[in-house]
Amino acid sequence: MDLEKFEFLLRDRALFLCRSDKFSDPFEATTPRRESEYRVKEYIRCSRLLNNPMTMEEAIEKSDEMADLHKRFRIALIINCWHINSTESDAMWRLYLKTNEGVAIQTTYERLIHSLQDNQDQIFVSKVRYLDYDKDIWYHEHDYPMRGYDLYSPIVHKRKAFGHENELRVFQKIEEAVDTPNYWDHQPNKIGRNLPCNVEILIDKIILPPTAEDDVREKVKSILNKYGFKVEIIKSKLKDPPIY
Repeated sequence: MDLEKFEFLLRDRALFLCRSDKFSDPFEATTPRRESEYRVKEYIRCSRLLNNPMTMEEAIEKSDEMADLHKRFRIALIINCWHINSTESDAMWRLYLKTNEGVAIQTTYERLIHSLQDNQDQIFVSKVRYLDYDKDIWYHEHDYPMRGYDLYSPIVHKRKAFGHENELRVFQKIEEAVDTPNYWDHQPNKIGRNLPCNVEILIDKIILPPTAEDDVREKVKSILNKYGFKVEIIKSKLKDPPIY
């Protein structure tokens, strides 16, 4: 993140969760083709099992209603994203930091969970699975053994083209936004919401960008001091000198 977002994190003591419909990927929180096509068949099958058979037209109408609910969920779900890796990623630096003034925050799953434990609202945390949205389905015997229908499935799946992100998501559903089309028009921030977080627990280390000059370390120190934080700052391993 850039230094402005880093300062906001320390100042607000909160993670920012962005609306899923505001991400750049137009397929964010949407449904694979085969899942969508299967809905109609499944409605007909279940209706017959319940001795209340649907017509094809009724099943299509019900499927359209479910698609509309997914669209409303898409607006109501807010997300904070993390990259899972045991090392730094050059791709992540290049994608998410446009200058040499920024940081990467290193944490662990345990720290992340612990840092959010004082929240009263329901919070979800999940790895993201990457699928071929033309061929694949959500269910997988080992990776995603969810046999029933789950409205949260779209939020924990993305297209394979984004597999390099190796993402873990913190997300919430804003209940009022599901059935209120103009909900966000009346909020202080129209694209998301802060989630209170114990930042002292959250941050394990702060890593400087590979391109950072000495003044960036000083700026990071200044921000930390301003908000009373003491955190280890380390250089990017990508800046280590090569061995010949």
